[in-house]
Amino acid sequence: MKVVAYLNHEKTIFYRVVLDVLLDEEARLGIHLSTKEIVQRVQETLSVEPELLAQLPSVDALLEDLYRWGNVDRIHNTRRITTPEEYLQRDFLYQLTSVGARVHREMTWIDQDMADVGALQSSMLPEILTSLATLVRALRPGEEDLEAALGAFRTTTNGFARLSEDAKLFVQGLNGSLASEEIRDPETFIAYKNVVVRYLRSFTVVLHQNSPLIAKLITQAERARLLPRLRELAALETAPVLGLSHEEAVDREVERMRERWSGLRRWFVPSTERPPVAELLLDRASDAINFIILTVGHINDQRFRRASRTADLVALAGWFDRFDRTGGVRESTALWRTAFGNYSARHLGHPAAPEAGTDLQPATSWWQSDPAPVSAELRTRGPRANSGPLPRIRDPRRAKSLLAARQQQEHATVEAAERSLAARGPIRLSDLGRLDSAEAEVFLACLSLVLSVRESTSGIRRARTPDGRLLVTLGIAPTERAGAGVRLRGGRLSTKDFQLTLSLNGQGKR
Repeated sequence: MKVVAYLNHEKTIFYRVVLDVLLDEEARLGIHLSTKEIVQRVQETLSVEPELLAQLPSVDALLEDLYRWGNVDRIHNTRRITTPEEYLQRDFLYQLTSVGARVHREMTWIDQDMADVGALQSSMLPEILTSLATLVRALRPGEEDLEAALGAFRTTTNGFARLSEDAKLFVQGLNGSLASEEIRDPETFIAYKNVVVRYLRSFTVVLHQNSPLIAKLITQAERARLLPRLRELAALETAPVLGLSHEEAVDREVERMRERWSGLRRWFVPSTERPPVAELLLDRASDAINFIILTVGHINDQRFRRASRTADLVALAGWFDRFDRTGGVRESTALWRTAFGNYSARHLGHPAAPEAGTDLQPATSWWQSDPAPVSAELRTRGPRANSGPLPRIRDPRRAKSLLAARQQQEHATVEAAERSLAARGPIRLSDLGRLDSAEAEVFLACLSLVLSVRESTSGIRRARTPDGRLLVTLGIAPTERAGAGVRLRGGRLSTKDFQLTLSLNGQGKR
């Protein structure tokens, strides 16, 4: 196709500037531009790049090539012709052809996509969390609302798709900016480092806070039978497709919804075979911060240390080059060993009786020396081997599954303790009675958290746990008592008698 010939030409950049001028005129609802106007606008565009402006070829020749390839169309400019000389100049009015405009518009969009550095949109995580909570509520038995569930599902998956794409572009841009082998402007890199470190730190904090909650809501939605009911959700608003029956169109939409949900699950829910993508993204952010710190340390070494490693290596290379030209193989070998410490192999022997006089020296090769005596048991079993068969190699998948099961059991125990304390409602500490180990851990953590918060004018303290699951309220008891004693498994806690309220998901009294 000749219409794309300008993309593989040595003057591509100038052809594209000319087409940019014509496309910009078309966006302004213009029809034609004269050659003189095109030349003027091209020169204005390249005025910010003096080197390119100096290399600008004849715009008439560029327009002639674009006309021959079919990118632009032209007609004779019969206006403002008052002399035969002006007529002989063959001035034209140019405009983009339909196919030329489409090709160049697509190239402009590709440029924009390639220039997009993406972003780690930490604000999208709370939105995904909210829409997932709405989806779980809409699927509860007795409170089912399929239309609300469908809207929440699409909000969740669409928001996550934007988050995933922007995160991919940001990581690719970060890899490109940090993979540069040479830092040409240290001040610019240090300024970029400060911005990137703050940006990554804010995102990692939000991701670390919201990932467990999102994973839990995903599990709750699946327990509410979201996947088996995807067909019901898809059937609500599936658009008709030419050549497909309604059932086939619904099947296609169900498959698409299932794939999107699977992608969301892979991001936040771990499995026995792989960690979640969010954890990998956190690792990548940590690696980027560590790389930036190492690079800044290298820049500071070059700034503040008198010794320059680059100068040392250049001087060493010069010495090797001089020895190579003079044929000093022995000198170059000695320099190599001294500079890099690569000496020849040294063979160690074994001690013998003093009267034998056969101790092996390091310079003696193993080929010319007697073999060192090694017992058969040491050769077969090693110095610390035990009797019996060799231990079997552990299966890492089984270890991961056991660890995941133990973590799940621990989480279930903690959640049961939280529900048990929250179910008691507003209760005085003196009425808590004896707490088991799990309830005691939750109680002490909540008490420590709420006591670290400043007391309000009404004498009430409120705090939320770091995972956002519990709202802890500590107030003054209605009637004064001498004190409270909470019986724990390891002893007894004596404190002032307060009134404690634990609310799950922040839905208690405020």
